[in-house]
Amino acid sequence: MPDDPIALKSNLLFGLRDTLRAEGFLELHTPVARRADLGPGRRTPADLDGGRYLRAMIGPALRMNLEFHPRIFEIGPCFRPETPDDLHGCEFSMLDLYAANEDFAFLLHLAEQLVAPHLPYEPVKVSVTDYIRDVFGTDLRHEPTGDLPQRMATRLALSADTPFKVTLGTFIERELETQSAGAAVFLIDYPLGGDEPCARLSPGTVAQLNRFELIVDGIEVVHGYEDEPDGAAFTQRAKEVDLYDDEQRLAREAVDAGRVPAASVGLGIGIERLCMAASGVKDISHFQQSPMF
Repeated sequence: MPDDPIALKSNLLFGLRDTLRAEGFLELHTPVARRADLGPGRRTPADLDGGRYLRAMIGPALRMNLEFHPRIFEIGPCFRPETPDDLHGCEFSMLDLYAANEDFAFLLHLAEQLVAPHLPYEPVKVSVTDYIRDVFGTDLRHEPTGDLPQRMATRLALSADTPFKVTLGTFIERELETQSAGAAVFLIDYPLGGDEPCARLSPGTVAQLNRFELIVDGIEVVHGYEDEPDGAAFTQRAKEVDLYDDEQRLAREAVDAGRVPAASVGLGIGIERLCMAASGVKDISHFQQSPMF
């Protein structure tokens, strides 16, 4: 257990806020209890004003506020309906941010600014697209996925009809996230077809997305992406992996109406996860104060 988990978390939060304020971000708060029921197992119900659901992620409600300010962030509670374990809590804290009219390079640099001072390792970058090219001979910058899902499933001893989203996630977990042992690794250049359909197709590529994750000692701490500005492409890809919900629809309608900029970047940081990465303690409960309540 860390010597002083309260001080560690407090100092970390202060550092994150200080950096974001210096970069022109404003802090705000979106509803924790949301109207949208996203389906079985997605959200925990709350008995408020005719029925609400506790948010699992901050997401689209924050992006809506780009209508009023080009750089915004929120630090607040989220809730998981699943059973907790050492890496997952029923209640946890997220930092989410959005910046309008910025690109992927800006976001990746900002992520490093935010987390590197708190990590025991200097982050390195590993391209998922390059790794897939080296293993399978398919360069997703210039080629479609084709039969890659089947070949990847075979390599992993998965059923041939396993959804590519699942196959890809398993592949990255087994072969790339393991490279983060004793290290901090930014996984960049994610393939099209994974579980983040709102990420922009990298300009000039066929099947690579402007998306990244930071893995520290096997723990995902940060995820970030450049938003897909093509509304039709975004909607189609989100529906293909069953992630086009009522909140995504509201955000998409605001973008299509011209109220919210289509060009934006988004970032999420698990606060307790970052505390774990900073301290080397792989138990989220140490950073959840007053758990007996």
